[in-house]
Amino acid sequence: MTLRALIIDDDPHIADVVSDIVSSLGHASDAVGCQDDARRKLATAAYDYFVLDLEIPVRAERSLARLQNGMNLLSELVASRLGPVIVVTGFGNNGPDQGVACVKLGAADYIAKPFDRGGRTLDGAILEALRKSGRLPVRSAAQQQSSPPRPFVGGEIQLQKKRLVVCGVEVPIAPLMHRILSVLSEKNAAGKYAAFSGDELAEHDGVRCSRGQNGVSDTIHQLRKRITASVLEEANISVGDLDIIRSKGLGYRIADSVNVVIGACRPVLVTSEPENVTNDVTVGEGDVTNHVTDRTGNVTNDIDLNDRQAWAMSLIRNGQEVRVSMLVARFKCSARTAKRDLADLKELGLVRFVGSPRTGHYVLT
Repeated sequence: MTLRALIIDDDPHIADVVSDIVSSLGHASDAVGCQDDARRKLATAAYDYFVLDLEIPVRAERSLARLQNGMNLLSELVASRLGPVIVVTGFGNNGPDQGVACVKLGAADYIAKPFDRGGRTLDGAILEALRKSGRLPVRSAAQQQSSPPRPFVGGEIQLQKKRLVVCGVEVPIAPLMHRILSVLSEKNAAGKYAAFSGDELAEHDGVRCSRGQNGVSDTIHQLRKRITASVLEEANISVGDLDIIRSKGLGYRIADSVNVVIGACRPVLVTSEPENVTNDVTVGEGDVTNHVTDRTGNVTNDIDLNDRQAWAMSLIRNGQEVRVSMLVARFKCSARTAKRDLADLKELGLVRFVGSPRTGHYVLT
């Protein structure tokens, strides 16, 4: 199930930046700009966590934005126990006393804008808050990697519509990130990746970033941080800020050591009933669509399966019981990644879970 955030900030630019960060984590979000709108959203929708700017008005365009409004709403959210609250605020209001006051009220974390100041990122604060609240699994000792990380040496990365695959690790990307990477993946007449300034990327027909070069810079910055965190966590490989997207001298460009493959082909689902499964590659959007059919031969879903999901589906269709531990052992991925893969298959209606949470397994629907 996709986690959902409610972003509460009366600055549309900041709300867009936070929305991109939330999207890069693979989460969904809604945004409101005042206390009253937040309360109305809470009455009609459920959220897993909240990103709250303290300086907000009570009513949109009808009252003064002030810190105490945000503090009052923070108290309400904490008392409701609906989910962790990550507080964000500007440079003028980020003294230590303010942070202590928020934590005393029950805020999960307190982050000053910009969100990566002092090495602390909003991405990291969100993930930590979700783990502490039980909405994401806590990393085990084995996942925390006892050996030193290996350096990133380049190689093939796959650019798909909603994800970037680096060192076998899937990194969710927002639409703007996908557009920027698609343009940067273009090569010039000499077979080299083309270089673009921030302004050129923002105005490029394939990007069209409404926030200009600042929007491009923010997006690339967040993507770098997300790649670094994800690949280190799941593959124990250290990816530097300039290892994939360079930004000195000529402008933004893909590093020479990297080979970008757009819409890399997925394997055909293996089954004992080959007439029931087809693998059709769609050209244009860069994704592969696996047409998965049921036992009667009727098409049930058009979906984009990754390698682990394709392997799991092939076993399940052959009557084998599939568990999270099997994907972890086969693909050397984290338990969190394997759970997400199987949960996605369940959400698509392809499989269902039977048995107890500890000993159960997945079967065809």
